[in-house]
Amino acid sequence: MAKRLKQQRLEPSRKQQRMTQAEREKARRITLVVGTVLGFTLLLLLGGLLYQFVILPNSAVAVVGPDRITTRELARRAQYEQDRYQNQLANLINFQQQFDPTNQQGFFTSQIQQLQSLLSDPEGLANQTLERMIDERVILQAAAEHGVQVTDAEIDQEINNNFAQSLGGITEPQATATAQALAVATPTPTLTPTPTPTATLTATVAITPTATPAPTPTPVVITQDRLNEVYQEQLKNIRESSGLTEAEFRQLFAVNLLRTKLVEAIGDQMPTTGERVRASHILISVAQDAPEEEQQLALAKAISLTQRIQAGEDFAELARQYSQDPGSASNGGDLGFFGRGMMVAEFEAAAFALEVGQVTAEPVRTQFGYHIIKVTDRDKGDPDFNQWLQERKLATTIERRLTNARLPRLKTVPASLLQPLTVSLPPTPVPTAVPTEAQ
Repeated sequence: MAKRLKQQRLEPSRKQQRMTQAEREKARRITLVVGTVLGFTLLLLLGGLLYQFVILPNSAVAVVGPDRITTRELARRAQYEQDRYQNQLANLINFQQQFDPTNQQGFFTSQIQQLQSLLSDPEGLANQTLERMIDERVILQAAAEHGVQVTDAEIDQEINNNFAQSLGGITEPQATATAQALAVATPTPTLTPTPTPTATLTATVAITPTATPAPTPTPVVITQDRLNEVYQEQLKNIRESSGLTEAEFRQLFAVNLLRTKLVEAIGDQMPTTGERVRASHILISVAQDAPEEEQQLALAKAISLTQRIQAGEDFAELARQYSQDPGSASNGGDLGFFGRGMMVAEFEAAAFALEVGQVTAEPVRTQFGYHIIKVTDRDKGDPDFNQWLQERKLATTIERRLTNARLPRLKTVPASLLQPLTVSLPPTPVPTAVPTEAQ
């Protein structure tokens, strides 16, 4: 009987069972809530990491036609550019301390201040770098369109030349080419028969000694093995500092080569700079404030000479006889080559509008009088690659998407490099009393 009562006491009552069930339900709900919160937090964390390290780096900061420039590419390139500018600035400051320590001459002031300004503005540096990368994409696209290519061997040669120059020397191929050029330029001496001496009296001739020319310094030849070492050292430093890949580094040299090749291939399609014409003129001089009668007489004379030229008379001969420009009349009116901005506006407009061999149909009035102008030659000038590039960019669909979130996180530039230049003036001498001469 006692045993039975003990077993009954060990069994939970209904109230206890209800409480236990409620506690279990409460614990389950708490576990569910905590699990949901932790899961959501973990999801947010993973999403943030995914955005920070995958989505954002691969997002585009610019779209150039069919090409994308990613945030990661800009970050690597911007850091590379910052390192390069920082090295240039350090070298310039070193030169300034060596050659102009008091900054009296200001040889390096402008360059130092420009680099300091650029390095003090990371956002500006990033935007400048992005614009340069856009230029490079446009050049690469234009080169592909026109079938212009560079080989790996050409890139290697360009890199070697650059490194050899930085080491103060030349490459082995450059040394060979120089030796061959000197051999071609130096005439081979020819043997002259030695005359047979005769018993004749010879006058004593005083020989004036000539200065011995200073020997030309022999350039230092940098071996290919040394260049390879420098190349690998540079790549290692670049990877560690900026993360720039070897392909991206080599592309910098490829783009420079493509610029030259594009000028050679389509230079005639590019706008030109430095256009010049060669012209002759006959000047009938008359002041702008001269009486009307004098101006009419000068115009009549100029028209008469124009008609004579149109009838077939020689322009140069008429210039010698009638031109009142003392600087060119004796040369048949020839002014030589001149570019835009070198002559008064009316004269320039008329000259550049003429074809070679043409003469102005009517006299041209300037502040000096009436001119009859003949263009004798024309130089189109050199292809203006930069102007062509700007026009090409305007014709290319370009989207710039650089935002604050996509700005590169560049390293901090040492404060010592950004300190303003100071000028150390010599001490002002203290005036001393000078005795006055006795009267």
